[in-house]
Amino acid sequence: MDDEEDFGPCCVCEGFENVRNIVMLDKKNLELGSGWGCLVCHLAMDGALAVVCDDCIDAEAAPRFAVVGYLANKQRVKIEELTIEHKHDMRFHLEDE
Repeated sequence: MDDEEDFGPCCVCEGFENVRNIVMLDKKNLELGSGWGCLVCHLAMDGALAVVCDDCIDAEAAPRFAVVGYLANKQRVKIEELTIEHKHDMRFHLEDE
């Protein structure tokens, strides 16, 4: 029985095997409210995500695509189309002090 989630194609190589790594990008998702955020610095859940296969993670390859909306949608957009930054406000992240 295969109990792995199906996240669609890898956002680097577009392959379908072992696509199970979720990467937070420093850009806003096209569908706000359906990405990553941070409770510490009050960052909204608007950050874009990429899903990457094991081989591309091991190669430290940069994503070429981002997920549009929720992961289950399996829709992609080119990274270049994401133009708004989404980054932590480091004034709230005191763990570095």
